[in-house]
Amino acid sequence: MASRQRLKKEIDYVVSDLVLDCFTFNTLQQKPNDEAVRQIVQDTLALRNTLRYQVNHPESKATTQTVKNYFDNIAKVLIDSVDESYAKLGKLINPDA
Repeated sequence: MASRQRLKKEIDYVVSDLVLDCFTFNTLQQKPNDEAVRQIVQDTLALRNTLRYQVNHPESKATTQTVKNYFDNIAKVLIDSVDESYAKLGKLINPDA
């Protein structure tokens, strides 16, 4: 990531996209499964708050490589967690798959 500001914008963008997809699914389905979708949204928003806090408060600024690895790890956690949430949403959309 190029900067903290860019990383925070990416976190917000990816999380908002997932939340929008959850609400779209919840609106379009015939039998609402509100609790499962709500849990995905709550977990995603909690992840967003945690990652934004971590971006604003890095562990150490001792060396450039350590800071770079720290922010790369935040981006990796974001992608892995959102991918897992999309997998949960996918199972709600198509339980047979």
